[in-house]
Amino acid sequence: MAKNYKRQQGLTIEQLNAIDLLVMGMTDQEVADKVGVNRVTVTSWRLYDPYFQAELNKRRKEVWGASIDKMRSLIPKALETVENAIKQGDVKTALEFLKMAGMGDVFVGNIGEDEPEEIIERLAKEKENKALFEPDTHSREVYKESVLDELNELADRLLRLQQAGYSK
Repeated sequence: MAKNYKRQQGLTIEQLNAIDLLVMGMTDQEVADKVGVNRVTVTSWRLYDPYFQAELNKRRKEVWGASIDKMRSLIPKALETVENAIKQGDVKTALEFLKMAGMGDVFVGNIGEDEPEEIIERLAKEKENKALFEPDTHSREVYKESVLDELNELADRLLRLQQAGYSK
């Protein structure tokens, strides 16, 4: 394709063929060889041509949708196989099933600490993290300290003035 190539509407036959091949899992070089263009052309279409990208994405969604439908149709058979394996005492299959169902670490890991010290430590860390990430807390403390320092300094000056004989 020439650098000044501009299409009036839609995609070229080469681009449509390239999309079909990319969706099938071919590399840019393999697609370029089959379609009869340079690999850089295919890569440019894929990375920089919004019309090409949109059509490629549509086709990928179609393929993915068909794959999802196929997977859905296999679920009952897969569950039956898992059920039979579990009934026969296949512990590994049972554990894998629980993990896939989102129950993997629920039994032990996510229940919580079982030692009071661990709970106290976790709460202390949470409080520390909260203090670190709340700028108002830190700036309020710094402000309070600076105000107290100023007040102490003024009180010291007032005391020295009184000792030197100055009064109201």
